[in-house]
Amino acid sequence: MRILAQLIVATLVLGTALPAWARRPFEDTDLFTGHSLRQSSKDRKVAVGVNVHTAPVPYVARKALDKAVALASGSGAYPDAKTILGVLEKSDVAAVQKLAHAGNVAGVQNQLRSDLAKAGIKPTAEQTAAINAINSSTISQVETIALVASGTGSDNEALVIGIEPWAEYNFGTYDLTASLPMAAFKTSDSTDFEMGNLTLDFRAGSRHSLIGADGLYLPLAVGWTGGVSAYLPTGTRQANRVALSNVLVLPKYLHEYMSIQPYAIVGAEAAIFAAMLRLEYTHMQAVRDNPLYSSVGYLNWAASLVARAWVVDLVGELDGLVELYNAPAMNDIYATLGGRLSIGPVRLGLGVRMPVTTHQAAANDQSFGVSFANVAKLNVLAQGILSF
Repeated sequence: MRILAQLIVATLVLGTALPAWARRPFEDTDLFTGHSLRQSSKDRKVAVGVNVHTAPVPYVARKALDKAVALASGSGAYPDAKTILGVLEKSDVAAVQKLAHAGNVAGVQNQLRSDLAKAGIKPTAEQTAAINAINSSTISQVETIALVASGTGSDNEALVIGIEPWAEYNFGTYDLTASLPMAAFKTSDSTDFEMGNLTLDFRAGSRHSLIGADGLYLPLAVGWTGGVSAYLPTGTRQANRVALSNVLVLPKYLHEYMSIQPYAIVGAEAAIFAAMLRLEYTHMQAVRDNPLYSSVGYLNWAASLVARAWVVDLVGELDGLVELYNAPAMNDIYATLGGRLSIGPVRLGLGVRMPVTTHQAAANDQSFGVSFANVAKLNVLAQGILSF
């Protein structure tokens, strides 16, 4: 925090000593998270870049689940253990574990049936038999499997990396941006590389500023941007695990869903400071692999402040998520702090994101019932931009 304070002071000193407002309004106000005000085509006609977010996350190793199933089914104690694990993948595993711990046989059976129905899944004859076979002597095995599946007490850790290369073309009155996110998931067992969802973004907007003597822009401006992003379901199955580490990029990595995200941004600029407010709505529609929810909807509100002086930008962002329907993980607030260095047409940034509030929900609730894992407590962010 001391270093950050020193950087802020240095930025303010440089900002008052140099004519930072000689450039056009809202130039170089990119954020680490989400959409920002579109820039003038005189500042940016073509741009390419990459955003990277990485985090260590606790996870449930497949071998841990296999071990739990083997122990539960050993000596014929619970032959349906493997089948029940498959059912738990589409269930609220924390609720099942709580009911099983209380010895509530009927409650566990009803929870599993209800969760399958909610996911639009008709249980197979084998699954139906496994649920019906739960009784007072096997419910402890169900609790054990559910406990492992929820990640409770897991010491395993994975490094999750999201890589988002993008390209933008500014037509003057509107922008088009395309991105194809990629995912990496490194554990003690293996390293997997996966593809995310192809992202297309269209936006339009305007900026207004007074022009003073010698053609310099005065340090007061306002601007607005409206746009829509579309996320096409090109992702591979394991890319979901990257979404768990950073719920703010959920539509980019959940492979089951096609998503659409309209948004609006307003901004004001005074001297070296640019402030922006954003509101966006995300609708996610399941199109494959029967996730827990067939549709998901939530709002994202955001406030950001960029302090720009000479070659240094300091960026602060606050993002809030509000569940509308079937989005149990989307009820938290996240803070992002970062800095960016500009060298000619190149800008390099580094930041961190952390939750301000923490949503206490089952791990697979957070992932909308698509896998067993947990949400990261801290993301490290890197950014590279080349513009012409």
